[in-house]
Amino acid sequence: MIQIDFEKFNKAGLKPILTKLGNEGLTVADVQADNKAKRESGYQVKTATITFDSGQKLMLKAKAGGSIYQVRLNNKVVPIKHYEDLDKAVLEIINYVQANEKRYLQQKEKQIARQKVTVPKIKPVSTTVAEQINTFKTALAESQAAADTLVSQISEIDAANTEKGAAVASLSQELNGLLSTGEQLQAQYDELMKEAA
Repeated sequence: MIQIDFEKFNKAGLKPILTKLGNEGLTVADVQADNKAKRESGYQVKTATITFDSGQKLMLKAKAGGSIYQVRLNNKVVPIKHYEDLDKAVLEIINYVQANEKRYLQQKEKQIARQKVTVPKIKPVSTTVAEQINTFKTALAESQAAADTLVSQISEIDAANTEKGAAVASLSQELNGLLSTGEQLQAQYDELMKEAA
């Protein structure tokens, strides 16, 4: 016969009830019972919370004298007919827990499915952009240096021999090509700087 030891309303004192639950296939994961009495509706009441492997929580409140005062399953009050007969009362509790197990697990799965997984936004690594900017800077500087050299050569040739118009025209064409390339590089460089900002 199951009895509640009100003076020792903790895991050890609840062993007969825990054993009965285990025998009926309900695995207890945790028991919280501080053995401290509180007054509720004029009664001295002690509370224990039993957590099952499925996650369901059973709150059991007992009155001084060892009778059941209140039972809550997942924070919902469960009516107990045989609160004076603990053997029958525990069987009622077991039936409630087992009957609610499938629905509880389904609700738990739905809650998990509804939870939104927040994936942190990863900023692109700026090293690649920085490398590209450096590459364009170098190419731009080389292009500018080549253009300056050509301008100098054209001036020298023009001054030394005005008859070499063909050479001047060729060098001018090459200069225009380099200037065009420089403009393209400058545009790409400006675009990269905007992205990096």
